[in-house]
Amino acid sequence: MTTDRRSRALGATLNRSGLLYLLFFLLLASSACSTREFIQEENAENPEGGELEAEVPYDGVLLAQVVFDTVDYIVPTEQLMQPFIKEFGDGTVVDRVMIRKVQETKEDDPAYYLVGLGIQNGAYRSMALELDLAADNSLYLSSKGARHICKSSIGCGFCYFTFSGNRITGCQCSSRAPGNNCEHRYAEGNTLLKENPRLRPNRERDSKKSN
Repeated sequence: MTTDRRSRALGATLNRSGLLYLLFFLLLASSACSTREFIQEENAENPEGGELEAEVPYDGVLLAQVVFDTVDYIVPTEQLMQPFIKEFGDGTVVDRVMIRKVQETKEDDPAYYLVGLGIQNGAYRSMALELDLAADNSLYLSSKGARHICKSSIGCGFCYFTFSGNRITGCQCSSRAPGNNCEHRYAEGNTLLKENPRLRPNRERDSKKSN
């Protein structure tokens, strides 16, 4: 009798142990599945494991349109003089703004730049901002448009941009006399239209006049 009782007790103990091991295994399997699902969901959102960056919306502002190789200004250039003065930020007084095409040969695609001209302490200054050309030949200025500045010495009466293909590459003084230099400065973006009041298109202004 004693032996039978011991056998039954041992069997019950083994059964309980087996049940505990089974429960423990099931818990581990469930945890592993949950972990895999979490990792898969996380990787589906961003395979590199970092934070997803929100796409920055295009901030281009329509300034003009090219019609039969002629620039039709939608925003009056006088509205851009004060923004150019702020963009220079060194006391340069801008008195002329225009859009110019850069194209070295007919084989080169044309590029368009918004150009501001002025004087700073008697020295010539110019700035050119690269414009985006849309499929319908509309010209937009974005904060990502490259910025080129020509800063001349006092003896240099006029300083112009040099280019290769359809890209501005530097600045050169109109006079080759010694000491008449022109410095070229480049930046990958610009803040010309940042925090400026809404620009009024020519067409909107004309319609208001007619009314």
